[in-house]
Amino acid sequence: MTDFSDILQLSVGVTILVVWLVRSHVRTSFRVGDAATLREEVSEVGLPDWFYDVIKIIKPFFAFFLLIGLVYRPLTLPCMGFTTIFMIGAIWMHVKAKDNFYKMIPAFTLFVFCIIVLVTNVFGFLT
Repeated sequence: MTDFSDILQLSVGVTILVVWLVRSHVRTSFRVGDAATLREEVSEVGLPDWFYDVIKIIKPFFAFFLLIGLVYRPLTLPCMGFTTIFMIGAIWMHVKAKDNFYKMIPAFTLFVFCIIVLVTNVFGFLT
């Protein structure tokens, strides 16, 4: 890890893995609407149950490969691209549930980190 972008990439990957693999059933004040779990967040905004089942596999998968991307660079851009889309989806869920900005802070922060890593990898800034 030699630059700021790598630190952000590491932060995004680890955070998503912890949230989805360790804390998915833990109540937090950042959950969408009145949801107590990640599964309930999906229901809270009217998405079908199968959507959660798909995302619970895909999102940690890309987060894991973001970490691998720290040593094998070709993985970084595609994995960060998909992760950015997922973070846009997370923000959309908060907006749809009419959550206040406080509840959106983690999703918004990870989204900003994703954008910085994407820009860095595409244009070579912050290296």
